[in-house]
Amino acid sequence: MRRLVAILVASLLTLVVSTGVAAAHAKLESMTPADGSTAAAPPTEVVLTFNEPVGSTGAVVQVRSPGGTTVSTGEIKVIGKVVTQPVDGLVEVGKYTVDARIVSADGHPITVTASFTITHAGHPATPVGTPATENSGSNTVVIVAMVLVMLVVVALAVVIVRRRPAPDAQ
Repeated sequence: MRRLVAILVASLLTLVVSTGVAAAHAKLESMTPADGSTAAAPPTEVVLTFNEPVGSTGAVVQVRSPGGTTVSTGEIKVIGKVVTQPVDGLVEVGKYTVDARIVSADGHPITVTASFTITHAGHPATPVGTPATENSGSNTVVIVAMVLVMLVVVALAVVIVRRRPAPDAQ
């Protein structure tokens, strides 16, 4: 019985230690153009910088014009803790909104809602290849795998305890 308890305690300790990273989720540190800022010239990209590296799986950044048209173009780039979304066709004067969903390294989704204002119209959008699409995966697979490993460890502990011969009764 002591062996089973030791195995279960070791398994739970491993699970708790491995989730220590999950306790701290990535947070947005800055955005370019800055949230609430006003600029005369339209930007060519929106850059989100986080306090720790983020994943590229499932990363989506949508930038919309004052009229609601999506001006995000090209593929999103995720390098370490920096997410870059190219934009084009910022021809309207007014407030542009940024809606982003990024997945931190621990699998926690981060949502960002921000805006910036353009005071002078830019150039019309230039044709670009197909827009980036949202990937349909996330770190959920890693979490499921961890749970399955824990179940296997517990099942093995139960098998070991049951196979153990009972002490001889005298």
